[in-house]
Amino acid sequence: MVKAHLLVDSFTGTVVDATKWVAFGPVQQAGSVIVTPAASTAFSYGGYVSARRYDLTGSEVRVELQQVLNPAAGARTYLAVKLNNQNGLSLVVENGALLAVQLVANVTTVLASVTYCPTLHRWLRLRESTGVAYWEASPDGKTWTVLAARPSPLRLDDVLIEIGAGTDVAAASPGQAVFDRVNLPAGIPARRIEERRLGALGIREQVAALDADRPHALHASNDDEVNYPAIGLIGSYSKGLRHDALGDPEPHAYASLLRALESGDPGDFEEIILGPGGKKLTNPQAGLAFHLEAPDPQEFTVPPAPRFDSRVEAHEMGELYWMAVARDVHFASYGTDPVIAQAVASLNNEFPAFGGTVPVTTQNVFRGIYPGEQVGPYVSQFLWKGNADPRKPDGQGRDADEGYITYGSQVIDQRQLTVQPGVDYLTSFAPWLNAQNGADFRGQDQFDTQRRFIRNLRDGTSYVHFDQVINAFYNAATILLAEPTGNQLNGVGAGRPMVDMEFPFGNGNPYDSPGTVRDSRTQAGFVTFGPVHLLELLNEGVARALRATWFQKWFVHRRLRPEEFGGRIDNWLNARRDYPIHVSIRNSLQGGGLAPYYGQAGERFPSYLLPQAFPEGAPTHPAYAAGHATGAGAAVTLLKAFFDGNTPIENPLIPNAAGTALVPYTGADAGQMTVTGELNKLAGNIALFRNAAGVHWRSDYTYSLLLGEAVPSRCCRS
Repeated sequence: MVKAHLLVDSFTGTVVDATKWVAFGPVQQAGSVIVTPAASTAFSYGGYVSARRYDLTGSEVRVELQQVLNPAAGARTYLAVKLNNQNGLSLVVENGALLAVQLVANVTTVLASVTYCPTLHRWLRLRESTGVAYWEASPDGKTWTVLAARPSPLRLDDVLIEIGAGTDVAAASPGQAVFDRVNLPAGIPARRIEERRLGALGIREQVAALDADRPHALHASNDDEVNYPAIGLIGSYSKGLRHDALGDPEPHAYASLLRALESGDPGDFEEIILGPGGKKLTNPQAGLAFHLEAPDPQEFTVPPAPRFDSRVEAHEMGELYWMAVARDVHFASYGTDPVIAQAVASLNNEFPAFGGTVPVTTQNVFRGIYPGEQVGPYVSQFLWKGNADPRKPDGQGRDADEGYITYGSQVIDQRQLTVQPGVDYLTSFAPWLNAQNGADFRGQDQFDTQRRFIRNLRDGTSYVHFDQVINAFYNAATILLAEPTGNQLNGVGAGRPMVDMEFPFGNGNPYDSPGTVRDSRTQAGFVTFGPVHLLELLNEGVARALRATWFQKWFVHRRLRPEEFGGRIDNWLNARRDYPIHVSIRNSLQGGGLAPYYGQAGERFPSYLLPQAFPEGAPTHPAYAAGHATGAGAAVTLLKAFFDGNTPIENPLIPNAAGTALVPYTGADAGQMTVTGELNKLAGNIALFRNAAGVHWRSDYTYSLLLGEAVPSRCCRS
């Protein structure tokens, strides 16, 4: 015979488990057992009786009594074990008392009676041990009070178990009795809580197993730390460490960095030898962080960066020199500006391996290579346009060309306080060397006094100097969520913001995928598959991508910054030290396309150092992979997953010459711009503006965007 304590039920759902129980009378199941005797009716009983017999000897049966019938005369709520209708044991709540009752040969005896307390008597238990029967109650299912104990007055090895309630006399309002959790162990929470807890555990175990079974990538660098033994660590990142008089890393200082990275010991990181300027390194231990959900940051990788002595590295540097020269050229002038024409010719003839589209044209120069990046204006519409709101006054956010993004009752102005034109940094050797040794020049920016839309590379560099990586993508998400239907201009025909969406969700949305079978008739997303979900994912996706990036930066590649490479070039061309740098960069700087701008007194840049857009130059972490680019790749992947990427961008805009207002873009490709294309362009802008600042390489952009794309893509597949 099965022991009584093995009858376990938490009454999930609304259907009685026929393998365990037989229902009788006015009873229903709704996550618990609810007995509702008929009003004004005598002998109205309901409940559950076990579908089979059980052995109570050396066992027990317990139940949580969540509610009893109203204390009218003749109203009973009970737990019972029954040999038959004339013999059994029970705990009964009746007339405000809790009774311990035995029925033997059809004679009822009350063995104990106490005042019923819903708190103290939340749990009822009948049990047998070594020939003694016990009637017990508990407030929590853990600590039990014995109401009665008697030698077993009848056989208990073949009993039915019953929970029920009812009235012997007619009662106008008998109320309800509610039972739950039969024989769940002490301390186990309510069935719904326990099922949720175990369900969450099961899902997490499955995901963890999937993540663990997926192979981690093999990581490989370009080996520049060992490629040049005669010269040392010239091809590796070292800014912030101690350097020699020419700005090459001091081996002992670099070894202290390697020791910390190889051991992972926080104490070793505190022993890294910094330069005399004392500026701290940026978060190298972040690459060791674990994620408690989704793929591990070290699962991802990027291919080896170009070698220090390679043609590709020199050609990428050539593009960066040209971007520095062209920082103040308005994007709308690229087709006619002589500097841009010179850059196009040089990239085609002197630096064709720089990593961008070849042949270079005035339409694709300094642009990205992914779909949509070369369509329309240089800058994504998501960095210029606001969202229309016909309720607002003209000039205060009514139209998209005013550049205001609605953030609830506030607005974000797409104009920014950019920096002064023609101001570049670290273009002479002494401050450049100080920067390598940790001098901190942050905070010396020279700001414009007029707020402007991004109109040139310098404005773009200012944007990515002060953002937190995610800014542009929060803005894009808000535009996509809030832009109403209509032409977005002049307050004409606009729908309701956040309701009549210009940019519909994608077909994967289970609540609102327009025109599909999943276009819900009754529900709209909010916490899931809605705005809250999207903003959460953007934060999560970018943070996870950056942790993957930081592992690549510090623990795999340690690629030097273009700023550092510029110092090597300046030493090389001024005969201070010889380096194995590809001759193409020298040919351009001395007698080629870049020669009119670099290296001679009276020229725009009197040295061969790469001019920096930021006073402090590059940040104190390695170049590859790029944080902004990887974060951008992750963010736009999530945005493209959420929205219908084929939706056209209507009424595209560009800044006027001063960057103070937006005017219509009338290029021949104005009608070819889509959500996907402009999101790709947005990611490319954020990445390439860092290149234009002189702090990243073209290949940092190319492979970091793909790394960023991989992180949320793989997270979703988990």
